[in-house]
Amino acid sequence: MPRHVVITGASSGMGAALAKLYGIPGTRLSLFARDSDRLETVAAGCRSNGCDVEVHAADVTDAAAMERLLLACDSLVPVDLVIANAGIGGAAVLAGKAAETGDLARRIISVNTLGVINTVAPLLPRLVGRGAGQIAIVSSLLAFFGVPACPAYSASKAATWIYGDALRRLLAPHGVRVTIVYPGFVDTPMSQSLGFRGLLVWSADRAALHIANGLARGRREMLFPWPLALVVRGIRGLPTALADLLLTQLHLAWVKSNARSRRGLEGR
Repeated sequence: MPRHVVITGASSGMGAALAKLYGIPGTRLSLFARDSDRLETVAAGCRSNGCDVEVHAADVTDAAAMERLLLACDSLVPVDLVIANAGIGGAAVLAGKAAETGDLARRIISVNTLGVINTVAPLLPRLVGRGAGQIAIVSSLLAFFGVPACPAYSASKAATWIYGDALRRLLAPHGVRVTIVYPGFVDTPMSQSLGFRGLLVWSADRAALHIANGLARGRREMLFPWPLALVVRGIRGLPTALADLLLTQLHLAWVKSNARSRRGLEGR
């Protein structure tokens, strides 16, 4: 078990579930999120279990603040594990017929891509210098192809995938392990905003346990839930024209289904 764990996006969803999982006696947690009230609630639960916790109400898009805070955390107790989990998704990142606005696209890239870099990059020299440590980068199953409903979101997660992929190969000779996590639908506020339920949706606690077990085994990648991961890999293997047709038709069907649902709600 790592002694000092940094988790971003720790105020809800998978981040909060990971904090609860790692929040045991003998472990120090450094939790980052924008919502200070929810973050304090998560931290209080961990402290009640005997865990040493510090919280930082910080925005991962603020590179200077993240670097200052992360280096201060590491100076107090050397960081063993960094989980770059913060991100935006769900209904907030859906595109219209003409794709996302420029402001929204830039916001998505800033949080989901630059936020990961701002979380990981400040600590890399110290991890490499110690010849130890582990980094977990949370990407998405939607990183593997461009989803019509959310082009910028797909792009932001694809960028973190490639960034982590390269870091893993760069840092391995120096004793630093990198794992990329590709969740599908997890029962968090983001997924709930899209209305997804059912067998292909994991609870946040289940996802956190799967991630922690995979990190303990040193896995390079984790894709889940596995049925959805198989579908994604299958689409990746299709010829481009066929993948375009399939994804476009699925998107149109999804748009029509949402329109019918809205009409049904308005008619009540």
